[in-house]
Amino acid sequence: MMTNVTNPRVQLCLTLLAALSCQPTSALGNDEPDWTRLKEQWGQLLFCKRIYTMPEVKPRLYSFDTQACNNAGQVIADTVGRYTVQEQNQLKSQAERHAVKLSYNTSEPYHSVPACREYCSELAKTREERND
Repeated sequence: MMTNVTNPRVQLCLTLLAALSCQPTSALGNDEPDWTRLKEQWGQLLFCKRIYTMPEVKPRLYSFDTQACNNAGQVIADTVGRYTVQEQNQLKSQAERHAVKLSYNTSEPYHSVPACREYCSELAKTREERND
């Protein structure tokens, strides 16, 4: 079966998958994480967590999907913890706006599951590497 790449829904899905597939560990490995990249990473994580709670998506998940997102959340929390409370609140607000923007651009949330699975797994690996 061939997929029509000119279909706007397919293009949107491919764009979202490309955005979610970017290396999440690049900014988190530095001592001074880049604010914009951290905001986007946190927003992507929030987006994935929201997708994972949707009734139409839950049956498509494995237990390791949820665990990976929880571990990824801890990586973000550890990184955000380096900032002042005021900066953390600003980052959270901006990350939530980014998550909302991602959700507006996603017509079929369950199409994002593979990208979220990969994103959370890669980000969770950062935590495992730090613990070694």
